[in-house]
Order: sequence, then structure tokens, then C-alpha cells
Amino acid sequence: MKKVNFNKSIFVATLAIGALIVISFTDSSKSKKISIDYKSSVVSYFGTNSISKADLVKEAKLIDIADRRFETKWKNKDPKGISEEYTVKGSVFMKPGVKPRLGRTDIEKEFTESVKGVDRVEFYQDELEFYGEMDVAFQRCHMLGYVNSKKEHIFEGSYIILWKKENGNWLIQYDMFNSDK
Repeated sequence: MKKVNFNKSIFVATLAIGALIVISFTDSSKSKKISIDYKSSVVSYFGTNSISKADLVKEAKLIDIADRRFETKWKNKDPKGISEEYTVKGSVFMKPGVKPRLGRTDIEKEFTESVKGVDRVEFYQDELEFYGEMDVAFQRCHMLGYVNSKKEHIFEGSYIILWKKENGNWLIQYDMFNSDK
């Protein structure tokens, strides 16, 4: 059995961790972060570009408009229209207890069933983060679902969406939610 010098091992581990911290600080010095309040949420940019608050507001509004389009298509019982809110390639929809739906065709089938049981949904953004060239965004929200235009919702849940900007339009790449009630 080989004897290990404990002090030497600690020194090497500390050196390795220190190197990672230096690399992290070096990389983060190139990174820029800007945040604004938007409605009842925080909107941020993480990347290396110089982004103005006006740029951030503009993109946040476009994603807000995309959320409202989704709500309208749900209310109109338009599963094909809902599926068109997702990217053409690589889109994924995940809900609890069901195998992930891959691609627009499967997503349309999923929403064909979903719009039958819930007449409308409302989305409330909690957080929105943009990355890279302002062409990718992460959104954390909560939602309410209603039946027969009742004032009280029948379910509530949380969701996260990875948005991708394609040809100037924000589309959903990954969509995952859970139902809390």
C-alpha cells in the first residue's frame, strides 16, 4: 500500500481549485450582465455583448407577445397554431407523467387533447434571462388554467421555457411544466 502525503494532496487540490477560480474570474471579466424590472419580473442579459436596457426591454416585449399569442391560440382551441409557436427542428414539450413530445407534430397531438380539458391559460413571467447574441432566452413562469370562463382557476403550475430566436421570431425550443394544483 502506497503512503499518500496528505499535505501534498491538499496542496494539489487547492491549487486545482484556485486555477478553476482564476479561470472563472477571467471568463467572467469578459462577461456582461444587465438587469431590468419588467412587469412583475426580472429580465437579465448574460453574455459578452454590449446590450442596452432598451434592447433588453424590446426583446422582453417580444417574448411577452409570444406568450400572449400562445394564450390566444389556446383559447381559440388551435393546437396546430400552438405547435407553430415551437421551433421547426428539435422542439421538446414535457409534462408530468407523460413521455416527452418531440417535434411540432407530436406537440400538436398533445395540445389537441389539452385544449379539450382546459378552455384557457394565463402565463405570468417570474424571470427572463437572455444569453449569447440575444438569440437564446430562459423563462421561468407560473400559469393558471380555467374551464368554462369560471373566475376561479382549476389548476396552477410552473413552467420553464428555452426560447430560440429564428428568423427574427422567438419560438419555443424546450417547454417543461408541472401542475401544482
